[in-house]
Amino acid sequence: MPDQDKRRSERVIPFVSDEEVIVIHQDSGKNVIAKMMDLSESGMLAYLLEEADVSSSAKLSIYHQGKVVQVPATVVRRNGRLTAFEFANASVEAIREIQSKLIRMEVEWMRLSRRA
Repeated sequence: MPDQDKRRSERVIPFVSDEEVIVIHQDSGKNVIAKMMDLSESGMLAYLLEEADVSSSAKLSIYHQGKVVQVPATVVRRNGRLTAFEFANASVEAIREIQSKLIRMEVEWMRLSRRA
């Protein structure tokens, strides 16, 4: 079992600084700023920039090419400031923007890896 990858879809790590910042909107009204650590079509891993107890459901504001996309999400795992979110009932437009962001990040990853 340790050799199996339990992820449902491929992860991409962001390199462009504007693309890394997300805002977590909670029902309590307290927004939390976080850094996107990785992204997939089904969710993301975020590093909270401050100590915070993120509620089990939230909306994530994700920046992509001049637009801010809001995606409902649920917390599936926490480890200190690292918080894993699973997208929940995302709109068709939000899914399209996430897919576009993944493609852009993959292209950037390939461009940067050729330099090495």
